[in-house]
Amino acid sequence: MIFFGCEKMDPLVPDSNSDQEISSLKAAKVHAKFTGICTPTTPPETGDNAWYDDADDVRVTGVSVWVTDEMNMIDDITFKLRGTAVLTVDDGLGKWEMSWHGTQTLTSPDGSTFTIVAHAVGAGVEGDVKGLTARWKYSMDYDGTFETLKYYVKGKITAER
Repeated sequence: MIFFGCEKMDPLVPDSNSDQEISSLKAAKVHAKFTGICTPTTPPETGDNAWYDDADDVRVTGVSVWVTDEMNMIDDITFKLRGTAVLTVDDGLGKWEMSWHGTQTLTSPDGSTFTIVAHAVGAGVEGDVKGLTARWKYSMDYDGTFETLKYYVKGKITAER
């Protein structure tokens, strides 16, 4: 029988006390999940369809302006929606350009109540968010009262290195 000797190997980062040095050796993608609430601006700050995205991540918190480019009826109560949006991050931290698609489903015969679910993908084009990508899911269950005129938001920011 032959035994091979073992010796103590030096670590990848010798004498490293810095988490940054170690983390730079890890995966090239960084993911940050976020949640929030999106409410109409009062009065509208820009455009007719401006909303305030208040998220637990400052990089996706600010005023978003939405444009609906397409609204097609799927059946008697459901519409397919598609469009674009721009989210200007608070304190001049940057700007996102987004494209989105979703559905609006009427929950009352007169259309005064409805649900909306929209999925968006965006690219950071200015400031601290430039070069980042993000995905959002916006959900609203509007029952005709002002208190329910809001979207619940969740998503993920991805940084490519």
